[in-house]
Amino acid sequence: MKSMPQISNFKIIPYIILFISILFSISGQLLMKYTMSHRNEGIFTWIFIQQLVLSISVYCLGVVNWILALRSVKLSVAYPLTSLNYVGILFGSYYFFNEVITLTRIAGVITIFIGVLLVVIPLKKSI
Repeated sequence: MKSMPQISNFKIIPYIILFISILFSISGQLLMKYTMSHRNEGIFTWIFIQQLVLSISVYCLGVVNWILALRSVKLSVAYPLTSLNYVGILFGSYYFFNEVITLTRIAGVITIFIGVLLVVIPLKKSI
């Protein structure tokens, strides 16, 4: 009886860390936009500083996770995957800031996504 190949947690965990890095990066960017676009009373108020520190901290968590992911994930794979930030920012900007998603932007994001797939998916070596 053949056993099914098992996926090692040690191979998946770096990619999970990488995707967490991408989520923190998207969240940090959206929080920075929110912080900077809701400044009617001035930019050096206590609330502004708190929001800015929070947004930068979230973004920095993304950097820390990025560094951890690079311990095991090839840079030539990890870096193209960060272009998924474009997708997250596009949809986050639409949802949180009512920005318009045009057909051109959708085509651009699809092109980026297909490009990422072409770079990340390994080709089988022919014998």
